[in-house]
Amino acid sequence: MKRTLFLSILIIFFTISFISLGGCNKEQPPVSKKQLKEDKEQFELQNKCGKISKDFFWKNYNSNDHYRYHYNKKLNKCLMVTTEKGVLGRKKELLDVYENNTYGIMRMNKEQKVTSCDVFRKLCKTEDEWDSLVKPYMTE
Repeated sequence: MKRTLFLSILIIFFTISFISLGGCNKEQPPVSKKQLKEDKEQFELQNKCGKISKDFFWKNYNSNDHYRYHYNKKLNKCLMVTTEKGVLGRKKELLDVYENNTYGIMRMNKEQKVTSCDVFRKLCKTEDEWDSLVKPYMTE
């Protein structure tokens, strides 16, 4: 009985898997030269942003800190979020690496209470609010 049930489930699984693969052989529409050029430019800008961010980070922060970067095409900016951990607490910043401008900052004391928080002059009270305000800038 168990063997028959197992075989039945196995047959159903493979049948469903095979049916779902049916659409994989469809031809994709051709990509235009303009789109290829835009994709290449975007890749190069992300790459440049990554290199500049890495250099900026290692010049200005220590090895216990963390960062992530993103080239924001809409703003034409290389943005970086840094997280510094210290004895007195933690600090996060949203920076423009090219211009060395700070667009947002969040400070927490050692008890993990937010003491100041804003992103592009929008105030926040928690780390989750900070993350929500920063997310659009780091994903566009």
